This record gives sequence, C-alpha cells and structure tokens, in this order.
Amino acid sequence: MKTDNQRILVCVSSSPSCHRLIHTASQMAASMHASWVAVFVMEKYDKEKKSVNWQHGMDNLIYAKELGAEIQFVSGYDIAYHLSMAAKKWNATKLVLGRRVGRKNLSIRTCCLVSRLRWFLKDTEIITIPNPVSDYEEESDTKLSLSWKDMGISLGIMAVTTLLCWWFNRLGFTDATLITVYILAVLIISFFTNGYLCGMISSLLSVMVFNFLFTVPFFSLKSYGTGYPVTLVVMFFAAFLTSYLTVQVRRQAQQHAQNAYRTEMLLGANRKLQRAANEKEIMEAAAVQISKLLMRSVILYPVRSNQLAEPILIPVGESSDYLAQNAAQPEEREVAKWVIQNNIQAGATTGIFDDAGFWYLAVRMNEGDNICAVAGIRMNKREWVDVFDKNLLLAMLGECAVAVEKERLNRAGEEYAIQIKQEQMRSNLLRSISHDLRTPLTAISGNANMLKDGTVMTEKDKEQIYTDIYEDSVWLIDLVENLLSITRIDGGHLHIHLQPQDMSDILDEAVAHMQSRMKKHHIQIIKPEKLVMVSADSALLVQLLDNLIENAFKYGAEDGTVDITVKMEHKKMILLVADNGPGIPDAEKEKIFEMFYTTRTHKSSDDRRGLGIGLALCKIIVQEHNGTIRVYDREPHGAVFEVIMPALE
Repeated sequence: MKTDNQRILVCVSSSPSCHRLIHTASQMAASMHASWVAVFVMEKYDKEKKSVNWQHGMDNLIYAKELGAEIQFVSGYDIAYHLSMAAKKWNATKLVLGRRVGRKNLSIRTCCLVSRLRWFLKDTEIITIPNPVSDYEEESDTKLSLSWKDMGISLGIMAVTTLLCWWFNRLGFTDATLITVYILAVLIISFFTNGYLCGMISSLLSVMVFNFLFTVPFFSLKSYGTGYPVTLVVMFFAAFLTSYLTVQVRRQAQQHAQNAYRTEMLLGANRKLQRAANEKEIMEAAAVQISKLLMRSVILYPVRSNQLAEPILIPVGESSDYLAQNAAQPEEREVAKWVIQNNIQAGATTGIFDDAGFWYLAVRMNEGDNICAVAGIRMNKREWVDVFDKNLLLAMLGECAVAVEKERLNRAGEEYAIQIKQEQMRSNLLRSISHDLRTPLTAISGNANMLKDGTVMTEKDKEQIYTDIYEDSVWLIDLVENLLSITRIDGGHLHIHLQPQDMSDILDEAVAHMQSRMKKHHIQIIKPEKLVMVSADSALLVQLLDNLIENAFKYGAEDGTVDITVKMEHKKMILLVADNGPGIPDAEKEKIFEMFYTTRTHKSSDDRRGLGIGLALCKIIVQEHNGTIRVYDREPHGAVFEVIMPALE
C-alpha cells in the first residue's frame, strides 16, 4: 500500500545507462511503499542527435511506466530550476538522479547541479546514483556560441568603426568621442549577433584597436600617458557592460514577444472554444487552432468510452481525401488506440511507433487518466517541434480538455435538471390522479352497485344514474387521453404528421365529439367565407379544440353559448373559442397554461375539478405547430382563447 507522505521523483534522460537508475528507483519506491514519478529531462541536441536521443528517452520512459511510474516532462534552459519546480509541484520528498563517473568535467557539472538543487530544495532529500556513463548533461550554453555569420558582422562593424574613428581623429575630435564611437559599435554588434561571446570579444578588441591606433606611441599596445591605463580599463568595462545589457534586453524582448504570441494564441483558442455550442464544435475549433499553430495537417479523434470516434480532419498542404485515407489506415488507428491505453504520446518523432505518419498526443481532463480525445499531427520521422511550440500546443490541448469537461458538466447538469423536472411532473401527476380519479370512480362504482342491487325504483332515477355513469366515464376517457398525450411528450415520443388540413373539417369533427356533452350549452360556429388551410396534425388539432370547448363548458355559464370563430388575417389562421362565463382574473391568465395548475376562484358548472393538464397540452400542441395561444377578457363578460397558426396559401 502506497503512503501519501512519501513521493519519489526520478530524473530520466536519453542515456542508455538510465535503465539502472530507473530500476534502483523502483526498488526504492517499493521498499518505502511510496509513489514515484519519472521526469524526462528534455535537452537541446543538434539535428544529428535529436531522433536518436529522443528515441532512447522514450525507451527509458516506457521502461519506467512498466515498473509503475507516473510519466512527466520537464524542459528549459535551466535544468536545476525546472527540476526543482517539478519537485515542488508534485510534492516530492526524495529526488533521485544519476551521478556521473569517469571524466572530471562531468563530475564537476554534477556537483554544480546537485548544489543548485539543494539550494532550491532545502526540504527535499537528493540522492545521486552512480552510472558508468553520463546520465544526462546540462544543456549546452548557446550564450557563448560563435558562428561565422556573427564573426563577419562583428569584424565588419569594427572595421567601419575604426575607419570612422580614423577620420574623426584627423578632424581633431577628442579621445572621449572615439571611445564613445567604439562603445556604440560594441552595442550594435551585441544587437545584431547572438549570445555574449561576440560582445565580449568586441569589447576587448575595441580597447586594443583604440590603444594601438590612437594612443601614443602609435601602432603599439603601450601607452605613455598616465591616465590611459585607467581610461582603457573603463572603456573595456563600459563596452562589456553595454554588450551584456544589450543581449539581456534582446533576450527579454524575445521572451516578451513569445509570451505575447502565446497569450494571443491561447486567448484566441479560448474564445473559439468558449463560443462552441457543443462538444463536436469544441473539437473542431481545437483542431483548427492546432493546425494554425504548427501549420500541419491535424487528425483529432474524439474518445467515447475509451474508443475512437469518427475523426475530425483539418488538412494543410494536402487534400482532404488524402488525409482521410491516411487516417483510415489500421496502423495509424492502432497508434491512437495505444495512446489511449498507455496515456503517453506516440508516433512520429517519439521513438514509439516511429514509422507512423502522425505524432499522437492525448487530450487529458483534470490532468488524470481520463482522455477525451487524441490529437494526431502530421510529422516526419526526423522532424522536431520547438520547445516553445510544444508548450503552446500542450496548453491548447489543456484548454480543449477544460472546454470539453465544462461542456460535459453543463450537459450533465441540464440532463439532471430535466430528470428533476420530469420527476416533479410525475409526482404531481400521481398526486393529482390519486386525488381526482377517486371521485368519478367512486360515483361510477356506487351507481353501478345501486343498479345491480335493484334499489332504484323509478325509470327516471335509472335514467339519471345512466347519465351520471356515462358522464363520469367520458370525463375519465378525456382525462386518460390527455394523460397519454402528456406521457408521450414527456418521453419525447410526440410525433407530428403535418398535412394540409381544412379548418372547417376540423371544426365539424371536434363539434361532433362534443355533441353528447353539450347538455344545456350551445355551440355557435362562425366559419370563414374562403377556405382556410393549415399544415397540421388533424388528430392533435381536434384534441386542441376538444380541450378548449370542454374548458368553456366547465367554466362558462350553465346555459350559455360557446362561440367558435375561424378567420385568416395576414397569412395567419386565427381560431377563437369564447364563452360567456365569469371570465379569468388577470393574475391567472398566464398561469392557466402551466402544467397541473387549476383555478381556485370559481368552480366549474359541473362541480368537477380537473387535473390542470388540458390547457397545458393545448399550449404544447400550438407550439409544436409554430403557433401561439393566449386568453383575454370578453365583453361584457367571459373569456376568449385565441390560437394563431401559420396558414397555407
């Protein structure tokens, strides 16, 4: 069992002897019951060594992963600093690295590295394990590099400066002016060359040339003046300091420019990812941003249930068909699947499946093993991605993972909210049914029992009982039909079959349904002179009218008239169902279309309470037909339900 207070960090390099270091670290972790992290120290190599060293490094990482290590990467100019930051990030209690034996200079470098690490990590135990060959070397310092181009620039500027100072000297300018010109030349050299070496040499060379040509005795490095030695020393330090500061300013400017570019790219990618409406659009935006960053073709495989989904293809410099053919090759998909299984990069340039045509990286969520996608970038076997671009790429992949995780959480929250709403609907439905079905069922059961026992004596009483049983059963039938419709809508199974319908036929069919329930009510239909056609589902429109007419019967006057009007205005079909009852209060006009809401201000004419789903169903039916429904007062009293739907020509 692994303990939480012990964590070992092992520095892994591309050296073949690193297997011994990894094996020793794994034994140490096993004996201490501690977790351990293998950190790959990414160094800068020349082009001839890149592929070989990178492949060796990947082999060492695979070996460490097989022994149970967690894999991480570290890169940068200052190895000691970045290793110390990694140790602090992962709360390492012990830091294990290889100690070089053999050449003296390498041992000195190791001692310097360990000393710096101990200065950075005062509370972390640093353990060095001897290796027969060098484990890893600190990055070669390009600040002291010298190229033929820099040498040519330096010599050219010094020659022009010397000619200019020779001319100034002939014109009678003072030595201070000449010294200033040489310092300016050193500044220009430092600005146009790389590193510190050209500036250092130019500083020394400017002092020697000035002493050789412009101090007495001429054409000699000696000087007779008592103040000249001090002047020359001051000139050298001024030129050297100018060179150093210029190089520092250049490096800071480059770093700021890189940071600005990185920030701009990340902000642009973040904006595009945030604007994406769903997970597919997030993946597409991420693939486009990666292709823009590296100017290469990109294949992005969404991962669902640890399986590769249909890839997103972004071609650059090649056709979409050719890129699709490459993505469809079994070898490429196997590499992408291997990345999912092992959670480390593979493919071209990695040393793992090095013959692949793409470099595959996992898009991880929460910096864990949960992979939401695999990105494949078109690469050749011996190509190399700059460290800055790679860090920017990893940051983009991280942004993509955050956006995908946020989208999944939002979608899960919406689904959870829908489930809660559905559960509330079912709960309200069951509560209403259990309360409101009891009355008509009890009445039907009691009346049927009276008929069965023969307690009813007169034919008039029997006829009344038959009528009551019929009305209660019809009420139950209407209720069940509405319940079935609501259930289909709640389950997403409401299928609408749109066909051209004549509103006159719809009205006739709905009125025919209501004939047996009219009692003392009257229905007056006002049909249009011209044909009014709508694209609708006839069964749903009949159910809409049935509910509106039934509502008018219940809450209208007992012997009142229900007026139904159909007309067309501005290419819209307008249906009006009006009653002459007491009307609906303004406070309830919006609520009556809510599910399970029933008015309490007055009772229906038949004193039967409803479930509050009839008008809610009417609203859903109208909305499914791209229409609107509202209620307003009728003068002098009553209510008017208005339905507006698109009409056909």
